[in-house]
Amino acid sequence: MYKIGTRQSQLAVAYTEKAKNHLSIDLETVFIHSQADLNPDLTIEEMGNKGVFCKEIETALINRDIDLACHAFKDLTRDNDDLLEVTCVLPRSDFRDCLVGNNINPRTIGTSSPRRSYQLTELYPGATIVPIRGNIDSRIAKQENGEYDAIVVAKAGLDTLGLTHKASRIFGTADMLPAPGQGVIALQTRKPETPIDETITAWCWARNDIDTWHMVMAEKYMLKEIDGTCQTPIGCVSICEEETIKIIAKNFETNKIAVQSAHYKEYKELGQMLGSQLI
Repeated sequence: MYKIGTRQSQLAVAYTEKAKNHLSIDLETVFIHSQADLNPDLTIEEMGNKGVFCKEIETALINRDIDLACHAFKDLTRDNDDLLEVTCVLPRSDFRDCLVGNNINPRTIGTSSPRRSYQLTELYPGATIVPIRGNIDSRIAKQENGEYDAIVVAKAGLDTLGLTHKASRIFGTADMLPAPGQGVIALQTRKPETPIDETITAWCWARNDIDTWHMVMAEKYMLKEIDGTCQTPIGCVSICEEETIKIIAKNFETNKIAVQSAHYKEYKELGQMLGSQLI
């Protein structure tokens, strides 16, 4: 039986089950501790910003301890692109952010995302933005026990865990641009070197949601162009209609906005063009 690697959080387990059902093949789940899971009291910056949610899983994939890996696409870096590739994404879920808690006049709002922080200071100028770490269920618990008046989480996470009712405000994209790759489950495989690799890659490509894949790959190349990470304050929205991808993006650090469109086969050039306009 082939093995799929994932984190041990409740949300990661749920994402992996969705991925397994989507692939329709029998897979053994292997749980791997990420750096972020092992250091819940450290900030993302203290852990080095890059790969804190995926590095250990990617290492297991490279070392052949697992045969494929399940990630939230927005957590992926480009560190192992010479060895690994995303060969399947599931159809994009709701990519919006939402507030849990006091949505009228919160005094403190918990988030460790610079992208969210920039936008929250405009939406709630009277609130103090306070760092928060932990899985989605533990962050909600912290808000409910009074450590924060409100927190911001991805709606896709709430939906997957059956916690949509916890959202007190769902942000439209005019209020809060989501992160590149948000709402997308990614399946990562080794670049084929063996018959097993080729079989797994073929399975994944056959189930790949091609419109979603082209959109998130364009978003990935946008980040690559500015040498960004999941902590770079970039927001974007992508749509794919009639073989054309259109993306609007904003770099909150430079306050630059870019809007571009291209044929879906030119996703790489589209991302690079966007990135160059956001620097």
